[in-house]
Amino acid sequence: MNLLAGIFQRCAVQSAGYLTDYVITPGVLASTAGDNWRHWVVLMQRAGYLTPVELDGGGEAWRLVDDPTNLVHIRLKDELEWERQRKRDNGNANLTVAVRLRDGDECRYCGVIVVWGDQKGGRGATYDHRNPGQAAGGPDDLRVCCHSCNARRSNHADADTWCPPRPSPATPYYGTKTAAFLRDHGHKVRRSRTRPGTQPDNDTSTTRRPRTQRDTATTTASDPAPGRTTPAATSHPAEPRDARTAQTSTIERTNSRDSAAGGTTPHQQQHQDQQGLANPANHRSPESGSPGRDGAGRAPMPSPPTTAPGRTKRSRRGRTR
Repeated sequence: MNLLAGIFQRCAVQSAGYLTDYVITPGVLASTAGDNWRHWVVLMQRAGYLTPVELDGGGEAWRLVDDPTNLVHIRLKDELEWERQRKRDNGNANLTVAVRLRDGDECRYCGVIVVWGDQKGGRGATYDHRNPGQAAGGPDDLRVCCHSCNARRSNHADADTWCPPRPSPATPYYGTKTAAFLRDHGHKVRRSRTRPGTQPDNDTSTTRRPRTQRDTATTTASDPAPGRTTPAATSHPAEPRDARTAQTSTIERTNSRDSAAGGTTPHQQQHQDQQGLANPANHRSPESGSPGRDGAGRAPMPSPPTTAPGRTKRSRRGRTR
């Protein structure tokens, strides 16, 4: 049995190499099984490996069993020749340049944007033959197609009835690779900025970002409503900005001169009194009885005043005048 299986495998390799579509001749069997090949042919027919056939021009031959699941699968001659013809058509610039210039990067069946160079994904780009099994006679026999639609249509002769093609786009979408491909072949095209069905970028109806309130506002957000008068606005009219700035600068220069002289300005003294800080220039004398400033720099809290004992109220009755 192992010898029969080995002879069958060698005959299958010969058939696949010479594109005989599972058919083997006596010369193949003689070179494989030796001089006693007819004996092995009888055993292989009993095992189901071979079936006798007759050649078109006459002659003796046998056909190998077609069992791709358990034995071998041999690609047929027509299948391989059609695959080679498709590759020749897809690489023919006289056909593909006109097809991509007409269709762009949009699949003519589902409308998806295809990806050139992707050999595995469903969105990968290819060319579909309008007449399966026949070589393309011109650009009208080819269409830009994605891998998914191309596999679904396959070699069905009635594919246009249940998967009809779309009309050629009025404004083709050219991706980066297609634009470069067409430029290399003498067509001056640019890469499309927008995909089909999207809003163009040069739309002038887009709104601008509003400017900030600081740039455009002429009044403050706390302006009172018309007809109302706030007490602050009535009793203290607003001073000009320049006047307030000049007044502030004058006060700061005065305070700087007083600080340089070693004294404390009334403004600084008031601020220190509010914060509860002692003036470092006002030191208490030792005889004041105060322990001085505490560690935080604050003056000690004054002790409560000591009140003198009240005078004893005496009745003025019976007082000798």
